[in-house]
Amino acid sequence: MRAIESMVLPGEPMADIGTDHGFIPADLLMRGIVPHAIMTDINPGPLEKCRENMRELGLGASLFELRLGNGLEPLKTGEAATAVIAGMGGELIWKIVCDAAGESSVEGPEDASEEDDHGFVVKRLVLQPRTHSDELRAALTGSGFRIVDYKLSMERGRICEVFAVEPVSAGQYHPDDGLISRFLLEKGDPLLADFIDAKIQRAERVITQLRNSKSTESADAARLWQGILIQLNEIRRDP
Repeated sequence: MRAIESMVLPGEPMADIGTDHGFIPADLLMRGIVPHAIMTDINPGPLEKCRENMRELGLGASLFELRLGNGLEPLKTGEAATAVIAGMGGELIWKIVCDAAGESSVEGPEDASEEDDHGFVVKRLVLQPRTHSDELRAALTGSGFRIVDYKLSMERGRICEVFAVEPVSAGQYHPDDGLISRFLLEKGDPLLADFIDAKIQRAERVITQLRNSKSTESADAARLWQGILIQLNEIRRDP
């Protein structure tokens, strides 16, 4: 939670998308990091629970708003500086971003103009994908966003990825589609070695499973994963 909160733009309103319990905006409000929070969810139940939590924590109704709706749709452009989307799969997060951009997919670099600032609904997205984080990172950085912060955090024995992106014009694109984020490698996160080791172990398990199968497709897939394993080991030796 602290990793997510550290990336929220201070002094400006924030939004928590799919807020569930509302603990992140509540903590930010109590610590005076943000002056106002908008909490959204697609279901009314979590919002009512959120209201109860806010009341129990002594946070006045003027400090927050609860909005029913899907993804970033409940937000008006500019009313929140940061939107947090945490605990969802990478594919769902990507769909939310695409829907907010008003297209089936975010504009690609070959179609964007140099002056285009995307007019995106918020200045910054803080994301904590549960799955498909590599694909989400590659899609975002190849389609109008740049990574401005990236942290690894241990949660219940699992290393989670938290990264912040901001919309940029076409001339500022910095695609980050490697097996390990370039931003993360350059930053040298304390959990980086453990994070790479976990990816290596997963690749080894997948290769073993595929080699136990006799199909041609499995053999082809095993060769692809073997190439991934070689790259990961090279990164591990010289990150």
